[in-house]
Amino acid sequence: MIQGKTVLITGATSGIGLATAKALAGQGTHLILAARSEAKLKEASQDITATTSQKNISYYAVDLSSQKSIRAMAAKVKAEHNSLDVLINNAGGVFPDFALTDDGLEMTIATNHFSQFLLTNLLLDLIKKSDYARIVNVSSDSHYNGKIDFESFKKDKGYFIMKAYAQSKLANVLFTQELAARLAGTQVTANSLHPGFVKTNIGNKDTTWYASAIWSLITAIGAISVEKGAATSVYLASSDEVRGVTGKYFNKCKEQKPGKQTFDKVLQKELWRVSEELCPL
Repeated sequence: MIQGKTVLITGATSGIGLATAKALAGQGTHLILAARSEAKLKEASQDITATTSQKNISYYAVDLSSQKSIRAMAAKVKAEHNSLDVLINNAGGVFPDFALTDDGLEMTIATNHFSQFLLTNLLLDLIKKSDYARIVNVSSDSHYNGKIDFESFKKDKGYFIMKAYAQSKLANVLFTQELAARLAGTQVTANSLHPGFVKTNIGNKDTTWYASAIWSLITAIGAISVEKGAATSVYLASSDEVRGVTGKYFNKCKEQKPGKQTFDKVLQKELWRVSEELCPL
């Protein structure tokens, strides 16, 4: 039963994140919402309450491309909450051009991978205080086409938007596999998932006008609803069917075999080592 449990969701003000929050609020969870805009967080909180009658909602503004911002948010969460039962690393982004964050990291890998790595590790003590906790990392089937190029984390190696995105989604699965191995023997599970091709505005943010137009067209034709896109996140966060299941990859609420690279133990550990080096714990 997830009723009464505390759930933190990143990227919770729109799209899959907001749909996930509404679904879990409807099951009686206590929500912690995290996203960039405080105004949108307040609006989302009010929307969730109006939709589900759940009033036990707190929220924190955070820039997930900034390690400083993530550390500040994590400190507030730890100061104001006694335990955390579910962490859903949902937020992600795509960026048309090569750019570095204030931490000197390429924007896509920083937002999509390093945010998951840092936030999860910073909150791990709080998560372990739960009698049974779950970490849910939203990845994508794009990871099948991904390749890890560690130099590209800081340098422009011929940047291409889809290559950068696929790499970041592969990193999500590799991180989840290594995290699950490190959490073996604890009451914490970690799984990753593909939400489906969902009609969201991820392809309209921080992109050129023509890329945004193309994204709007293809999502209008073939994308599923945000509610369907949130279904697997909700399932992994709440279902008794996956109690104790860890280190797996899911699609449409079913276990699915991820790309063969994700089983590379050396690559898993090297990604963790590099992540810890570039994102000190």
